[in-house]
Parts: sequence; structure tokens; C-alpha cells
Amino acid sequence: MLKKILITIFVITFSSSIFAHEYKLGTLEIKHPYARATAAGAKVGGGFMTINNSGTQPDKLLSITEATFAGKVEVHETKMINNVMEMRELKQGLVIPAKGKVELKPGAYHVMFMDLKEPLTKGKKYKAKLNFEKAGSVEVEFYAEDIKDNSKEQHKH
Repeated sequence: MLKKILITIFVITFSSSIFAHEYKLGTLEIKHPYARATAAGAKVGGGFMTINNSGTQPDKLLSITEATFAGKVEVHETKMINNVMEMRELKQGLVIPAKGKVELKPGAYHVMFMDLKEPLTKGKKYKAKLNFEKAGSVEVEFYAEDIKDNSKEQHKH
């Protein structure tokens, strides 16, 4: 019985660590970068994550580079304007407030991977570099997940 309990604890711990991946850069913590898996032939894909800033000064996500799987990458926001949902690039970057966090998620702030060179395949990792105004740069991996895998329950780490 004890052996069975220990195996269960190991499996739960190990499987949780597969989905939870975080990166630290100065006062910034980037939690669970992921991308939605795309259909064959899709030319765009979305990337998401949560960025926490424990510092006393705001920082700004300026760009995302070195994503060799995409021709271009932009940080976007989605807004309702005159009852029409519009997406636009944040050309000045995305502010991460001091002692605060920003969630990049579907229907809000997000990463747009454009001119995809290949479909984003479930289970595959895609490297890119996040460039911040103050903290500098950090390479992260976006894990491709099915849309149904992106529930709030899945991402409580």
C-alpha cells in the first residue's frame, strides 16, 4: 500500500513539473509560456504567459525575437471598439507594473507568431527570446498545447 502511495505522489509531482515551467530575469518571473497548437497550413499562432514583476520599478516587454519558427513576432492587445473586437500591435511595448503582473491570454494581451514556417504541433517546444527594457533578455520555450488543454485548472501552478 505504501509503495502504491509513493508511486502516486511521484507521478503527480513529475507530471505537474512537465506543465509548469518558469523563467527568472532580475525582478521578473515568466510563468508557463505556451502556444496554441495550429492546423496544418496556418500562418499565425498565439502565445501566452504570465509575467510577474516583484520589483519597485515597472519594466516593459519590448519585443520577442529569435523565434526561428515564425517570420515575424509581435506583442498584441485585443480590445472591443464600437462592438467590434480588434487586435493591434503594441509598438511601444507592454508595461509590466511594479509589484504587479500581466497575463498574456486569449482575448487579451498575447503574442502573435506570424508567417509560421511550420504548424505549431502539440507537445513540441518553440524557443524565442523575450526582450525587456530594464531586465534585459531571456530565452524561453513556448510549449504547444491544444486549445482544450488551456483551461484555467490546467494552469494553476
